[in-house]
Amino acid sequence: MYSHPLINAVFDNLKSFLTHNPNSFLLTCSGGADSTALLLAFHQLQTRLHCRLTAVTVNHNIRSAEESAADSAFVAELCSRLEPPVPCVIAEIPAGEVARYAKERNRGMEDAARTLRYRLFEETAASVGADYIVTAHNRSDVYETALMRLFQGGNTASLPVMPIRRGRYLRPLITVERSDIEAFLRQQGIVWREDATNAEDTYLRNRIRHYLVPALAATFGGWRTGLDKTLQRIALDRSFCEESLATARETFTGMADNASSVADAANWAQCKHGALVIAADFFDSLHPALRLRVLEQGCRRLGIGTRVPLGILLRLSSECVASHMEKQPDTRSKITAAGALRLERRGDRILLFDSTAYLTLYNQKSYFLTILQCGEYAYPLGQLVVYHTADGIFVRDSEDKSNGVGPFTLPISVRSRRGSDRIQMKSGNLKEVKKILNEWQVDSLARELLPIIIEDTCIRRRTRIRALYGSFLGYKDWFVEEQ
Repeated sequence: MYSHPLINAVFDNLKSFLTHNPNSFLLTCSGGADSTALLLAFHQLQTRLHCRLTAVTVNHNIRSAEESAADSAFVAELCSRLEPPVPCVIAEIPAGEVARYAKERNRGMEDAARTLRYRLFEETAASVGADYIVTAHNRSDVYETALMRLFQGGNTASLPVMPIRRGRYLRPLITVERSDIEAFLRQQGIVWREDATNAEDTYLRNRIRHYLVPALAATFGGWRTGLDKTLQRIALDRSFCEESLATARETFTGMADNASSVADAANWAQCKHGALVIAADFFDSLHPALRLRVLEQGCRRLGIGTRVPLGILLRLSSECVASHMEKQPDTRSKITAAGALRLERRGDRILLFDSTAYLTLYNQKSYFLTILQCGEYAYPLGQLVVYHTADGIFVRDSEDKSNGVGPFTLPISVRSRRGSDRIQMKSGNLKEVKKILNEWQVDSLARELLPIIIEDTCIRRRTRIRALYGSFLGYKDWFVEEQ
């Protein structure tokens, strides 16, 4: 059987992962040199691997119809010429979908295309019963990606060497240089398709490939070896930081009086109105490098797909801690907003928002409900439940596990705060609602949306504020008893 160093490399990279036979592989193939070599290598190894092969090629509909159709036809024809032939699935992203997705998610076209392409890979793998999805990433891709991330200020998670396996995805060409891939194809007399965009300088990766890599090769011949060592050091440092963060969480939990209730306080937890919350004491206790990792974890929990620049994370981290160290007499929330993120210090907690979601909710801050009977009523934070008990009418948020606040006598009104609002104290005097919210350290969003409950007093022919309902947001309730 014909053998070649590239084929041997593919087999060596696969053998430790293949624990059962037969295996079914879905080979992703664009018709370019890398994926064409991948297809041929697997075809020559098919008997040795005892595997079943299926190829998939994706038409993104972002280039000319002629060029896209020619790529798909090339892959399908190549698969049919092999002996035995390899089944080929042609998947298609609807025209305009990549641009629409990029705009909707505020991503670049390349990133949007990749996300949609991988969705099709998953769907195709499910339809053909593939055990693994195989991509043609190679060693040159690793270096180009590392250079991009280095100059973009990427986090350490984006810098380690791509593993051969990530879940069900395999990259058996990851140890092979692109030049060796092309040499392999030429030796076998195989042509491949060249994506016209690969020659353009629009994309950063292309500029790195066309200009930076040749300049490095001409200036410093051993740059790849040096970069390999740097990436290994970065991977070790990241592992150390991750272990340190895990230890810090265990220590914080162990020192708490009630460890079971504080266990989640050292991790981001879902909070009301779309925020994530974490214990401020835990966040403050961390080394700046660990705070960055905690913020990065929060970004992933919020579903922020784009990489958040280091400058934004550093600003959020430093300003949040600085606001605590200043120990100013003003007890209101300390707020830091940058880019897609908003960080708020609320007493002993820190809240992290996606700025877009925050502003969408904040813009609903003015509301007024007239409640004449029991039932459920929509308001910006969800649903208010007004229900009857033997003691009277109570009001609670639909997610509130307590009885809420009450009793009241219908009719009542529920609205957002107004600047002139005052509520009665036990002494009978009136106090500004604004001052109460400051004393409770209510964050800026909650102080706009926290329900103010007003009861009509027909006897005195006036209305008055009977309650501030804040307990379901993590604050207190202020209820004025009947006199």
